[in-house]
Amino acid sequence: MAARREHRLVGVHRVKVRLAGGTLAEYHYAWRGGPRIKADPGSHAYLVEYTRLTRDRADAKREGLFPELVYAYRQSPMYTGLKPSTRRGYDWAIDEIEAEFVDMPIRAIEDRGARSAFLEWRDGFADTPRKADLLISVLARILSFAVDRELLARNPLERAGRLSSATRRDAIWTSELVDAFKTAASAKLGLVIELARWTGQRQGDLIRLPWSAYDGTHITLRQGKTGRRVRVKVYDTLKTLLDAQKREAVTILTTERGKRSWTSDGLRASWAKACDRAGIEGVTFHDLRGTFVTLAYQSGASIKEIAEVTGHSERDAEAIIRKHYLAGDGAVTKLEARNKKAREL
Repeated sequence: MAARREHRLVGVHRVKVRLAGGTLAEYHYAWRGGPRIKADPGSHAYLVEYTRLTRDRADAKREGLFPELVYAYRQSPMYTGLKPSTRRGYDWAIDEIEAEFVDMPIRAIEDRGARSAFLEWRDGFADTPRKADLLISVLARILSFAVDRELLARNPLERAGRLSSATRRDAIWTSELVDAFKTAASAKLGLVIELARWTGQRQGDLIRLPWSAYDGTHITLRQGKTGRRVRVKVYDTLKTLLDAQKREAVTILTTERGKRSWTSDGLRASWAKACDRAGIEGVTFHDLRGTFVTLAYQSGASIKEIAEVTGHSERDAEAIIRKHYLAGDGAVTKLEARNKKAREL
């Protein structure tokens, strides 16, 4: 199953058109009168797009096949109850998974050998282990749902394991990376990265953060993911930057044109372009949370205080500090002494 299987695409409507320059082109539509398939015919992306466009049609062929499980899962609260940002990641994975196993009978999933087949497919993405892990985890979730709803007798992907061994605590934004990003980015994005690395908050919380949350010394917000209300001390570097800002909108962060708040998709796209221009690889926006852990510790915050603000466990916060900030036995002793004192308070 490592090699891509050939699927017969039913109902594709092909139309030949003559372009302005006189050349002849062939356009493909998912069905007559349906949406156009923009990917190159014969490519894997073409199959993924066709599957995505046709999966919800009333006459879609799914009874007794893997797409029947996908359809049921996508109608269930397990999927509809996900946050929009989480669903976007799942949707990408579901498109890939369903395109690969679109003609796989449900009974074959229950047979011996299905686990090996699924893992062999995952291993085909070994050069991008995080992508491989996301695909197999979403597939396992769909199969687990199907077992729970008695659509499937067993889940062959229980305890499938992971290909990637590193955690995001292994990556932080160094001052050199931040400087490179700010050189390649607009001033608006420069404010984004500084607010993120000096507060440790998630992207979604930052783009919604109003000026009223900042009182000149602290930022107070309720985290969208945890529901926790947190109060973050504003360090001098960030305070100087915030106090110099023109308040163009209700929110602190605004788009390149100003006066408009960022959307998640808009910020993600602009962020990626700036990273490309700066040649930055290996770190993500989310890694700015770990960066804050090291900065807060350098500024005198305790492990407990840092964890309360970011939502990390104290163990994870300490692991980030040990890896990226501490150097030598003396620094480790200092960390342990500080933790001991905090526990005694």
